[in-house]
Amino acid sequence: MHCFKIFIITLAVLAIFSTRAEESLPKNQNGQKLANFPSCTLENGATIKPCKIGYRTFGKLNENADNAVLIPTWFTGNSADHSYLAAKNIIDPNRYFVVIVDALGNGVSSSPSNSKTQADGDFPLFNIGDMVDSQYRLLTEVLGVKQLHAVVGLSMGGMQAFEWAVRYPDFMTNTVAVIGTPKLPSFDIALWETRNRLMELYRLCECEAALQAVVGVGMLGDMPGTLAANTQPKGIAPTMENRAKTYFESPRQSWDHQRQAQAMIKHNIARNLQNDMQQAAKAIKSKVLIIVGKDDRVVTPAPALAFAKMLKAQTLILDNGCGHGEPWCEADTFAKTVSEFLQE
Repeated sequence: MHCFKIFIITLAVLAIFSTRAEESLPKNQNGQKLANFPSCTLENGATIKPCKIGYRTFGKLNENADNAVLIPTWFTGNSADHSYLAAKNIIDPNRYFVVIVDALGNGVSSSPSNSKTQADGDFPLFNIGDMVDSQYRLLTEVLGVKQLHAVVGLSMGGMQAFEWAVRYPDFMTNTVAVIGTPKLPSFDIALWETRNRLMELYRLCECEAALQAVVGVGMLGDMPGTLAANTQPKGIAPTMENRAKTYFESPRQSWDHQRQAQAMIKHNIARNLQNDMQQAAKAIKSKVLIIVGKDDRVVTPAPALAFAKMLKAQTLILDNGCGHGEPWCEADTFAKTVSEFLQE
């Protein structure tokens, strides 16, 4: 589950949507699947070998193979977490072939924690573009998709959606980037660098104190009012201590967190275009919807909104006091906006 989605209302909404999605879909379509490739060559020249990509599918691919909607996963999230999106009121599997793909480094697809040949710190650095390339291979080489109707991503998934729009502009018709960014600003980089230093400290000292600090960083991603409503002042320290005890199933997962965070830190959709966002905007051919949380403290909304102006893209600014959790706090508005955009 997304590491910053820690407040109760968000978890409750997610649970409701996930249950509805699972109940409304054929049982043989919501299970975990794996595509196995001999290797995945990365943008930096390194190779993941062997390379497996996890995914789940809902609905059916049409005869023209152009009704697929790709959902890339958020930071440390997996395809099961995202199944709630494959629902009639959001991304209808009766209309679309919904493909939810586990991002590299999430512990399902090839990751430091599950690699037998490149374990832990030996797992190569990858970027958001490498995640997207692996998804393109899955769609074209395994699933037979000829054209994407849309890419819909939240948070780190939104970063992948932006990357998709620039990297494969002719392969997709619509882009929906939700609480994501085309490039991380200084505040966001400071956040993820801090987490990564704490991950390194955790492995070095083998102590829970470092994980307690990680939990604290996550709590600082909440809006002050949300944090105050869910945790009393005297409960802050006990909450950090209790959550740290179950933060990882295995210490190896700290490498998954670090590698995905490193990918986000380097994220910049204009990196191959002289770092010129105007050029990146010109490269995009799909119709674009950008949704942000007004006071998001995990993914700063300003870069996405500035990019939306360059694109003259449709935007939605959610403002219900939930910060990065806005798509779940304003679930009905989020669902209606995405559903209608995909049907236009």
